[in-house]
Amino acid sequence: MAYSVCFLAFTQLSAVEAADGNDSWSGLRDGWVSQPDGRGTFDILWSCIFTIFLCTWVSLHLNVPATHERYRHQFSRKLRWMLQAIMAPEFVLVFATGQKVEANRSVEDFKDLALPPGCKRWTVRHGFYANMGGFVLQPSDWVAFPINSKQLHWLIKRGYVDYPTLSAKEVWDKSKADGFQKSLTCLQTGWFIVQIVGRAIQHLPITTLEITTLSFVLCTLVMFTQWANKPLDVESPTVLTPNKRIAQILLEAGIAANRPYKQTPLDFIDDQSPSWLTEVQPHLRFRTGPKLRPLPRLTNDRFPVIGAGPDAVFLFLFTMAYCGLHFVAWDFSFPTPLERDLWRAASIAIGASAFIFWVCETYQDGHRLGRWERWYAKIVYGNKDGRINTMEKERRNRRFIPVWEVIVMTPVTMIYTIARTYIVIEVFLSQRALPVRAFDTVQWSEFIPHF
Repeated sequence: MAYSVCFLAFTQLSAVEAADGNDSWSGLRDGWVSQPDGRGTFDILWSCIFTIFLCTWVSLHLNVPATHERYRHQFSRKLRWMLQAIMAPEFVLVFATGQKVEANRSVEDFKDLALPPGCKRWTVRHGFYANMGGFVLQPSDWVAFPINSKQLHWLIKRGYVDYPTLSAKEVWDKSKADGFQKSLTCLQTGWFIVQIVGRAIQHLPITTLEITTLSFVLCTLVMFTQWANKPLDVESPTVLTPNKRIAQILLEAGIAANRPYKQTPLDFIDDQSPSWLTEVQPHLRFRTGPKLRPLPRLTNDRFPVIGAGPDAVFLFLFTMAYCGLHFVAWDFSFPTPLERDLWRAASIAIGASAFIFWVCETYQDGHRLGRWERWYAKIVYGNKDGRINTMEKERRNRRFIPVWEVIVMTPVTMIYTIARTYIVIEVFLSQRALPVRAFDTVQWSEFIPHF
């Protein structure tokens, strides 16, 4: 509903501007403006900065931290993700959507397990909880390490651990979701949207900072939806004790478990790849993530494999809509013509970069899941099952991120970063000279019917 109202309001605003020749924006008011007779510079800055903070801090649902990890490390990690959400909120949304898809997949996987008496059916909340490091395996001959839903499913299916008795309600009880914070976020974002819509209807200028803040608001609403079943700020995981030593489990697993592990001893089931911290940053000679092995926690930045379902289609459309929101300010009044031209160029760069990213990821994602091979087998050979051989699967696993994708995406990422950095800086620089009517407040009395 909020998206439809905003779209209609911006459509009306654009039409009026085109008809009036930007008369409502004529004249700029330089410098700091106080707020005795309307809203001032401080009002605009405070409303937007406070809203952005709530959107990028409260909405983050990070994975379970390592046991005995210091609070300052947890705080700094969340702060880094907050900065990431400010620079590229749509990419944080990609991670959220990928985690939701993986949680739904785990529900399908667990359907083939017999449900023991007294145990509750596996739900999406269980899937989120497992994939965020909520279950920790504590073998008698090894240090404890987190396991995800795929690894847990493998262990249960072979009788190494019991089916968890944890119910969905008990999983949610571990969440530290603060009702006050979420209520405050919803109230502030809701009021912000109402103000933007009111200004658009009354043909009052909207600043670039407010446009950018609105993009954060919309991303936050979708992230809340995608992470609706993910527990927030869980600190104590559920410990599972296998009935055999880890050495015996690996021996019985056969040849697949003979290779040295990179993350945990259960890498042969799922190696948590690809991850920015554990795989990409070491090649770039950046500071890496957890150095201990096995991993003391599951990283938050595992690249998602979303597939080609409704979630992927919605995410693509929303991402392009988010990028397109910057074009609303195409004809806004800027302090200088150069800043206006740079804004236009940055808007085009952000939209083009996101589109190229989606094209590359969709193509490569098809290889990761064997989608193109299955379609080819169905069309050419009439293979109804669309299966591919084991060698082909191993080839795809070895090239999760191929060289061609790195070559293409490196300059695209640099262009996006430069464009996004300019947008973030410009929305504050442009506050030094705003249209005169940008400081007018919405006349709410005009919305009250008069008889």
